Amino acid sequence: MKRNSKIWRMKIFSVLGLFLLIIVLNFGVVWGKEQVVIYSALDEKTTNILTKRFTERTGIETIVLNVAAAGTLAARIRSEAARPQADIFVGGSVEIHQPLAEAGLLVPYKSPIAMKANVSSVFLSPQGYWHGWYFGPLVIIVNKELYEQKLKPQGAPYPVTWDALLHPAYKRKVIGWNPATVGGGYIFLATQIFRFSDEQLAFEWLHKFDENVLTYVPTGPGPIPLVARGEAIAAVAWNDDSSLAKEAGQPIDIIFPPDDGAEIGAVSIIKGGPNLENAKRFVDFLYEKDIQKLKSDVGYTYPVRADVKPRPGMPELKNIHLVAYDREFALKNKERLIKKWEKEFGSRRR
Repeated sequence: MKRNSKIWRMKIFSVLGLFLLIIVLNFGVVWGKEQVVIYSALDEKTTNILTKRFTERTGIETIVLNVAAAGTLAARIRSEAARPQADIFVGGSVEIHQPLAEAGLLVPYKSPIAMKANVSSVFLSPQGYWHGWYFGPLVIIVNKELYEQKLKPQGAPYPVTWDALLHPAYKRKVIGWNPATVGGGYIFLATQIFRFSDEQLAFEWLHKFDENVLTYVPTGPGPIPLVARGEAIAAVAWNDDSSLAKEAGQPIDIIFPPDDGAEIGAVSIIKGGPNLENAKRFVDFLYEKDIQKLKSDVGYTYPVRADVKPRPGMPELKNIHLVAYDREFALKNKERLIKKWEKEFGSRRR
């Protein structure tokens, strides 16, 4: 009898052990500790620094999935709607976050830290579905050595403007973004509409641009290694990713063109996530003054708090000529414009 009882106890413990293992594998439980599960589209270095600081400050452990394509993470959040696996979606532009809100996949929240800091309403969802916590311009990156060797002798202008990228010498030497997966790709598309104040003229320009594009990459940092290795000579990129790469020794030049576009980098809380209160604390954390400064210093972005200065050496925002970006139009027309881009450009690349 004792032997049978022992066997049953062993079976029960085995079942319980298997059950706990399944929980850990599926939910990333940190046993006995508070936690928050984060889907991050930020660069890995910035993600690691921020999450480490958050844990040090709050005692809340972070479990992170880092993917350098906000659109890919947004698609994952949609696929997990019936059983959300994460609490926080951080990084990527508001143009990526707003459709998730419209699909009922985000939790409204208004951070008291952002309110106290008088963050401009431009950076905040009116309903609280997303919080813009940094600002980042688009740039043109160039392999200057290859430009001097191959394009300058052909009379190609140095690409200090968007239009310079249309010169015939740049044919198949430019890298673009897929706007369906990269928030910057859609912002770049919308920027052309706003600088022409005409959608048809913008798409005519995009057709000329497409003639010089070697490939449209699916991630934000994707253009940088292609230009650095010389597989292309120029590309559209983010200032933050490009500055980090240049700091690491990559041979790229960074240009802020006139009529520039920019992202409002966002954070949002995923509806149905397992750690709602800790998710709110993470949003609040991103608006603290020292964290705004930290993000600017390590991530080469601009803070949204007026009482925080950007990283030394970065151009002042007043010296960057930004296009008159109609974010309301961009948000309302995103799905339509991406389908139009896919039909006219993306479908021909497969």
